[in-house]
Amino acid sequence: MRCTLVLVVCLWLGSLSVEGAGSHETGIGSAPSIKGTTCPCGMSNKGRIVGGTQALDNEYPWMLKLVDGDTLQHMCGASIINDKVAITAAHCVHSLNWWHRISIIAGTSDVTKLSGAQIVPVASWIAHESYYGPINDPGRTIHDIALLMLAKPLVFNANVGPVCLPTGKINLDNKWVKLIGWGKLGPYLPGTVNLMETDVQVLPFSTCQRMNPLLKTPQTQLCIKGPGTTSCNGDSGGPVTWLDPETNRYTLIGLVSFGTCEPSTPAVLTEVSAFLPWIKSKIGTLGCQKVSLETLMRRMSKKSK
Repeated sequence: MRCTLVLVVCLWLGSLSVEGAGSHETGIGSAPSIKGTTCPCGMSNKGRIVGGTQALDNEYPWMLKLVDGDTLQHMCGASIINDKVAITAAHCVHSLNWWHRISIIAGTSDVTKLSGAQIVPVASWIAHESYYGPINDPGRTIHDIALLMLAKPLVFNANVGPVCLPTGKINLDNKWVKLIGWGKLGPYLPGTVNLMETDVQVLPFSTCQRMNPLLKTPQTQLCIKGPGTTSCNGDSGGPVTWLDPETNRYTLIGLVSFGTCEPSTPAVLTEVSAFLPWIKSKIGTLGCQKVSLETLMRRMSKKSK
């Protein structure tokens, strides 16, 4: 018997469009590490991953929902770096006024169930100084990355924890990676209340550039495409992760930047490894260890001036 799973989970602003994507992962993040690491990051809460399905409850503890601080209306995805800092796409926050209140929701995969979630206001944010993202021409978007400083520390537990940052550039051409988000289920469909996941493949940049000639920065962008799978409105800023076979932990390799909501067209990511020096210059660390809130506030306040 042959069974085919068809799921349309569908970016500019970021959702997953999935039609029959399969699993290409090999294990879970909590398994013993080959390399070994002192950072308790990138550990999932699942024994096996099936692409193109609803994620299990709190399967990806680093996943955040960036929302309006007053209405809790969904804006973008984001990821936990440490207990006081999250990362997202610059276009999610670049146009906001300084007084605009935004928050993150951590510790839930179902946005209708917030009883055990942590809702934390964002105290300040920093978009990359060289960010450029014309609304009417998203194909020219560059440096689409931003940091969120939380008003109070997250409480790490089994459902809330950081993702691993890469230690340098990783050649992921033709590798399968994990895309998750709460975005639209299709170009003309609403978003989903349940976190969705699917497996997508990293394309060689030359292949992606043939499909989108405006792409000019292979050193800072990645392209992904899956079998009937892509991202759509609402997934922006969310994580694309790679299960590192040497650590068996999930590593943040990209942030959803832009696309078309059409599975035939690759979605474009901000490549996180290209911005490691920038991240460290803003928050003083690339580790997931706890940091002094006072020190972080002073550092980010100084950098934003």
